[in-house]
Amino acid sequence: MTLITVLLLIAVFFIVYLILLSPFKYPYFKEYIDISGKRLPNYNDYIDMYLCKNGFTKIWQHLEDINDWKESCERKINKSFIKRYRRKQYEQCLDDNNAFQFIFTRAQTRYSQKNYIRQSYIVQNEVENITCDFSYLENRYNKLEAINFECPLSQYDSKNQRKLMTKALRKKIMQRDNYTCQICGKYMPDEVGLQIDHIIPISRGGKTIDSNLQVLCSKCNGKKSNK
Repeated sequence: MTLITVLLLIAVFFIVYLILLSPFKYPYFKEYIDISGKRLPNYNDYIDMYLCKNGFTKIWQHLEDINDWKESCERKINKSFIKRYRRKQYEQCLDDNNAFQFIFTRAQTRYSQKNYIRQSYIVQNEVENITCDFSYLENRYNKLEAINFECPLSQYDSKNQRKLMTKALRKKIMQRDNYTCQICGKYMPDEVGLQIDHIIPISRGGKTIDSNLQVLCSKCNGKKSNK
């Protein structure tokens, strides 16, 4: 067998390989979320916060992109002379149940040494990849919309609402209400004598969310009782 024959055979095999190679690549939606500093993050909470912050426009747009991709694949299959083979490749490529990917990363410091000088640099390491379909995100978005995007769903549905009153939330409400009692109007910038009140009490189904919280002085809060 001559060298030319060998080269021709290699070229033929290579051409056949290119023809049989799948031309389909599923267009996944990928969103990277940094959770550095969080020990035990609730990944669904971060997905909720993404939806609250960014809305649903990008999700809808990507669903349209997936549908456009499917139409282009159908055209490609119909033009192919190996339709059945291409159809099989296309069906194997479909992955609608995992179309949307939320990739969680943590920043880590690494070091390199050059010319006896040690330098640090930051890398983002993937720690979790949460996948879901469009209907899952649509369902969560509709629930968030119903509560005016005030907090993640796990927080809204929590059975222990009092634990959700963090120092950061307390400070946020104090600043929002300008350290002023919302009933008598007394201004107390040192916060002494001010309390954070649930407008609808927790005992009556009230939630620890911004719209259900207000600043009251201890006197007004005592008069309000559990009304």
